[in-house]
Amino acid sequence: METHYIVSFLLKKGFQVTPEAAESLRSMTRLEFQDLAKIIIKGKNRNNDDNFMISLDDVRNNTVKKSVEEETGVDDYEVLDGNDIMQKQLEGVDGYHLLMKNRFSKYKQIMFDRPDSRKVIRISTLVRNADSNEYKIAGLLKSKNKLEKAYEMELEDESTELKLLVIDGNNIRRLEGFLMDQMVVADVVFNNKIERFVVKNCHSLDIPTEVFPSVDGREPVYGVFLSDIHVGSKTFLEQEFQDFLDWINGRSGELDIVSRIKYIVIAGDVVDGIGVYPGQEDELTELNLAKQYDRFAQLMAQVPKSIKIFVSPGNHDATRQALPQPPIFKKYARSLYEMNNVVLLGDPCLVRLHGVNTLVYHGQSLVDIVGSSPGVTFDKPAEAMKVLLKARHLAPTHGPTRVALEENDKLVIKTVPNIFHCGHIHTVQALKYKGTLLVNSGTWQDQTQFQKRMGIVPNPAVAVIVDLNSLKVKMMKNFM
Repeated sequence: METHYIVSFLLKKGFQVTPEAAESLRSMTRLEFQDLAKIIIKGKNRNNDDNFMISLDDVRNNTVKKSVEEETGVDDYEVLDGNDIMQKQLEGVDGYHLLMKNRFSKYKQIMFDRPDSRKVIRISTLVRNADSNEYKIAGLLKSKNKLEKAYEMELEDESTELKLLVIDGNNIRRLEGFLMDQMVVADVVFNNKIERFVVKNCHSLDIPTEVFPSVDGREPVYGVFLSDIHVGSKTFLEQEFQDFLDWINGRSGELDIVSRIKYIVIAGDVVDGIGVYPGQEDELTELNLAKQYDRFAQLMAQVPKSIKIFVSPGNHDATRQALPQPPIFKKYARSLYEMNNVVLLGDPCLVRLHGVNTLVYHGQSLVDIVGSSPGVTFDKPAEAMKVLLKARHLAPTHGPTRVALEENDKLVIKTVPNIFHCGHIHTVQALKYKGTLLVNSGTWQDQTQFQKRMGIVPNPAVAVIVDLNSLKVKMMKNFM
């Protein structure tokens, strides 16, 4: 790795590096360096360390020695968080408060990645300092109300809550895009004329701009991203899915691509399920849930054994409906669990594929985003995904999407993904946001009666193929 890349990366974060530390960092890959740099910077910000120079001691004290397995590259994937263990369920108001307390704590940890985070003060301290100075606060967005020529927003931290006036047009546009219960960081000043705190600037936690360390000169390694198969539904496009299976086995040409596919990642709703909505039985070809999974397993058995298949659940699958969802229950999907090249994970889950951090989430809350965020529509699901990345949470707003009351909020996006993969909306879109590739991979189900009533036109039978060496979409293969 080049020294100028190390220096440039750290300067953007507000830090410098000693020559000895830079020399040590040069032996790392770019991904290893970025991970280590984030740990060092977060520690310095958390400890209010005014030394903005990264030393060799900083590097040594924060470097974890790799295991033999990692060094030899035995596995080319790693499950970073599979959400495979259900936490103890909390109840009532106390349970909700514990969940939100944990969420706020994780938000603060994310905030420490920003060099200016050390300027943040508690809201209770701000209220006592009602002077003409500008202060920085951070809190959960509890309300936003449109006034005649302004907005009023209410932020709450662990000390108290406060209503703020938002007058500036740019800040109003940002506020309109914020989600309830997400964290908002605001620069505020007290206006003596109206005796109110006024927002000078505000922003969400967001993700930092990252430059993915593209690997040149190596053979491409491809991942295929799918979702919403809906086996068992009368509208499941079985022939088109069989065409996909024939293609991935090299029976339809394009061998230069097919031969380099190492992973298939499926973001939920692999079967249509039973009892998901009223009258669903009339739209099914199979009323036995276990047999739906058996049929899906038969289809997956046609995938070459050299390809690893990752399956996370959706709202149609046999697991609990509240997020985070554990993996599909084994008693219904035993045939899948018996397959050596299939890995069953929870929803959401974080997997490292060929060195690429891949966040997989079915996407139940995306419908809420479409209904509440300006300019976000069903035909552009990746735009809704972008809103979640900015909020650093997969379902921040309490109410619309069912979230389990648990002491550890597993829906906070702590690790910035290289790829963010969703489904649920049944439309296809891929875009880059600050270096992260956002993929919504559509569906393998034709338009349902519900979608007709909602005016949703799906993009079915599309496989999204991504080059994991460059994070570029190689192709969107259409099998219709």
